[in-house]
Amino acid sequence: MGSTPREQFEGLYHVAARSNAEEHIFRDERDYIAGITILGQLVAAGALELHEFCFMPTHYHLLASFEADGISKALHRLNRRYASGFNRRQGRRGRVFDSPYASVLVEDDRHLLWLARYLANNPSTRPWPYSSHDSYFSFVDPAPLIEAFGSETRWREFAAHS
Repeated sequence: MGSTPREQFEGLYHVAARSNAEEHIFRDERDYIAGITILGQLVAAGALELHEFCFMPTHYHLLASFEADGISKALHRLNRRYASGFNRRQGRRGRVFDSPYASVLVEDDRHLLWLARYLANNPSTRPWPYSSHDSYFSFVDPAPLIEAFGSETRWREFAAHS
């Protein structure tokens, strides 16, 4: 018997996925570039609107907008494609992610403000080249963050103060 499907609403979500057994799943620049490339392809295909992301050695975070019932399809494609490539690049087999993903609907400005700071400061190493907060990626649209703060400068100043 399969698991009960998650109810998925259209909206802005904080999404994260962690590695199995805290294994480093982004081990070198090739791994990071592979994950970012897949993410960009999913944005180009219309699977999601990406507002911020951060890839770290054992997990990733996304702030993204999805259409109703779009999260599971988009995240399945991201995680499956990344895991297949990772296993091939690293000469390994087996599960890469601990579970499919975690997702939380961003329902108010307070939650968005917390996320703005959390994602910008994750990881604490600055600058972090695998974060859209520290590097420019053409497929990332930070509009909800800029709108919440009134300007990109105010958003970045707020996020810089942990």
